[in-house]
Amino acid sequence: MPLKLKAKRSKKGLSGAVTALILVIASVIIALVVVGFAFGLFGALGGTPTVTQVGTGTLYKSGSGYYTATVTLHSTGNVQIVSASIVGTSVTANAFSVVGGSNTLTAGANTVVISFPSTNTFNPQPGSTYQISIGLSDGTTVQVAVTYTG
Repeated sequence: MPLKLKAKRSKKGLSGAVTALILVIASVIIALVVVGFAFGLFGALGGTPTVTQVGTGTLYKSGSGYYTATVTLHSTGNVQIVSASIVGTSVTANAFSVVGGSNTLTAGANTVVISFPSTNTFNPQPGSTYQISIGLSDGTTVQVAVTYTG
């Protein structure tokens, strides 16, 4: 019997204090990751950016015979605008750009200017709200509201 007790005592392992320390460190790391995802701190790292409209945009007839829409979009990452059209019509954009000269939305607020041709099929009424569908390079579309000011 004394030989058996000696064999048990000679086995090596982690002490209780080391095990507790490892568990505390692991718990803190897990908590930080959960808080990071909960508050969107890692949003720029994963997947496609989220694009949303800020406020209501405006639509007006410019002097050159075009309709110009101006909207503010908030993006969580970089994505390009590839198309735009007025919902319920066949009117598609001639040109679109983010203020600053490109067609790429960057993280944060972006002012977008969209130019539509003047056609006989689209006659907006002052004070009316219209929907514009903006196509993005990641395959998603964003619906934005604009009010026609004349």
